[in-house]
Amino acid sequence: MSRLITNRRLFVLLASVILLMVIAGLTMRAKEREASWPVRVLMDVQNTVTGWLYRPVSQISAFVTGLNNLHELYVENAQLQAEMQNYHSLQANLQDELATNQTLRTMLHFKQSSANQWRLLPARVVGRDPATWNSLFTIDIGTAQGVRTNMAVVAPDGSLVGRIETVATDSAKVLLVTDTQLGDGVAAMVQHSPTSQPFGIVQGAANVGSGVGTNELEMSFLSPIAQITPGDTVVTSRLSQVFPQGIVIGTVVKVTQGQQGLTQSAVVQPSANLAYLQDVFVVQGVNTKGKG
Repeated sequence: MSRLITNRRLFVLLASVILLMVIAGLTMRAKEREASWPVRVLMDVQNTVTGWLYRPVSQISAFVTGLNNLHELYVENAQLQAEMQNYHSLQANLQDELATNQTLRTMLHFKQSSANQWRLLPARVVGRDPATWNSLFTIDIGTAQGVRTNMAVVAPDGSLVGRIETVATDSAKVLLVTDTQLGDGVAAMVQHSPTSQPFGIVQGAANVGSGVGTNELEMSFLSPIAQITPGDTVVTSRLSQVFPQGIVIGTVVKVTQGQQGLTQSAVVQPSANLAYLQDVFVVQGVNTKGKG
């Protein structure tokens, strides 16, 4: 029994010694973590110097990074502007192609619908002088293609444009119906009703005293009792020696009485958009053979 007590005391003593050694070791490690004062001074100086250097270096680095980002933004913006310019160019080309396609469709439809009536030569407007914008333009076909002077010229939809004034081998000058210098008028009639189709002469706007625009026409020498109202269609008549009968000239927009009520006159808006024509037909003549 006494031996058992002795062993227990020995075990408790041994455990106490081990515990003291562990505590002593931990205490020594904690003390080792504390830097000495020279080390602390060196660390403080190093931190101060590093702070002095870090702030300007970081600012310079941020400035350089900002410049790089700005350059990248400038390059990207230039690329976007180039792409946008290319987009606008493509869009403009698309609109031109759509307009050309629509014009060609209109010309094809008109030519097919009038194939049994007129022999038509398609032509492009290739020259126009601003000084004679409302009088003359040049087309790209001439005698080599069968064009002769005084042939009628119509728009893609078949409305009247004018007549051939002069002709060369591969080009010709077209005198517009709105001309006020060389034109001698177009024999025309008003399609008011099947029983009322008064005749008159359609001329350029300068032949009108006042109240008519430069792109409008005057129809004069109308009977004072002729029935005419705004909205009536004016077409070439069978009395014309130059233009085939039935070509649409325009629409009546105003009717006025002449001096002393002896005649009437009418302001006519041309059906053809004469200021912006790009394609036309030259009427070679009436097709007497019909369809075939």
